[in-house]
Amino acid sequence: MLIEDANFFWIEAGDMQGGSRNQIEFTDDIVSFFDKDARAAGQAFLAFDTKVKGYGALTNRAQDYDQWVNKWRLSLITKAKGGVDYAGRVICFEKKKIGQRYVYVTSVADVGSADHSSWRSKSKHVGVTGGSDGREYGYF
Repeated sequence: MLIEDANFFWIEAGDMQGGSRNQIEFTDDIVSFFDKDARAAGQAFLAFDTKVKGYGALTNRAQDYDQWVNKWRLSLITKAKGGVDYAGRVICFEKKKIGQRYVYVTSVADVGSADHSSWRSKSKHVGVTGGSDGREYGYF
């Protein structure tokens, strides 16, 4: 199974980026989970806890010459707007097609929690991002 064909994708958040610590980074191979329209438009439609909805910027941050890979950054719904603290936790996205667009329902769990363990055990692939601070991820 390829990541673009998966309905669920989870990743350890790590430290996160941005002032609100709500921006997570991916490489080209991981960002392919998000549909082509979202990547082309530079935004993904997110739903947190199915109640809070909004567009999150999905931007190509260009090449990281230390690792020779493109990095993408996704801005998640901030805590101030109904999200949660993401840093140091595990973020899971469920891809749902509603009408003509995809919605990415976002869930957050603590590392080692029952939800995290369940996502990990269901995964068709589990890997680690590159770099010195690699983060575990998987999809199913």
